[in-house]
Amino acid sequence: MIVQDIITQYSHDIPAKDLRLLLQKILNISDEDWITSQQMDVMDIQAQMIEKIAARRIQGEPVARIFREWEFWGLNFHLSADTLVPRPDTETLIEAVLKTCPTPPTTILDLGTGSGCILISLLHEYTGAFGVGVDVSEGALKTARRNAVHNNVFNRCQFICADWSEPLQGAFDVIVSNPPYIESDVIHNLQPEVRGHDPILALDGGEDGLDSIKILLNKIKSCMSEKTFVFFEIGYNQADSVMKLIEEFGFSTRKVHKDLAGHNRVIEFTHGDNNKKIES
Repeated sequence: MIVQDIITQYSHDIPAKDLRLLLQKILNISDEDWITSQQMDVMDIQAQMIEKIAARRIQGEPVARIFREWEFWGLNFHLSADTLVPRPDTETLIEAVLKTCPTPPTTILDLGTGSGCILISLLHEYTGAFGVGVDVSEGALKTARRNAVHNNVFNRCQFICADWSEPLQGAFDVIVSNPPYIESDVIHNLQPEVRGHDPILALDGGEDGLDSIKILLNKIKSCMSEKTFVFFEIGYNQADSVMKLIEEFGFSTRKVHKDLAGHNRVIEFTHGDNNKKIES
């Protein structure tokens, strides 16, 4: 049996991208060697492993969950049952921070850090910065600490188990968050790979999807100065609602950043200043 035979066998049951990832992982095939590897012989023990793992994917288990790791911002992150699978849309938040900050930040706060992918990616970009990641889940923080070690930034970050920003005092240059923002009654409509495997705690934003965002807006002033930039990931249809909340809580929206699909994905704001221009 060769690689092409396996591709043909599973091509109708597994998406092409996922099948490629499965085979590359199991057979240790690089991106550069993928095309030339199609005629490579597959050993019996490898074929047996492929069969078992392919069955899990066909039953709806995501590739990231099968291997318990995923790539984000060019880095590799370990996953656990307590963390979301990092998604390309969230890279919009990293891009927004890099575009916005006039000078490299020295302190970064990540609220609801999960796997730590946002904070760790920013620390890779800002090599002089120190970061703090906060999460209510000790399981998520264990994973984040492991990722910080794996990606060589553990000496420049700290992870705290807490309810959002409750125990924190003192201003950070940048605050980031990917809070739960899915409306409770639409979670059952999400893809099976998401609703069946991602932690509900990290998805459910309450009746209107804005519960966590309201809590954050009520608490983060103790972590801000007049020069602090804040970036929240939001749902594609939430920009107007979140901007209204930002104004109600005394902040000022500076810009709404779009993801690769053209959807409003990240909202950027600072301390209140009604003279600042809002861009989108």
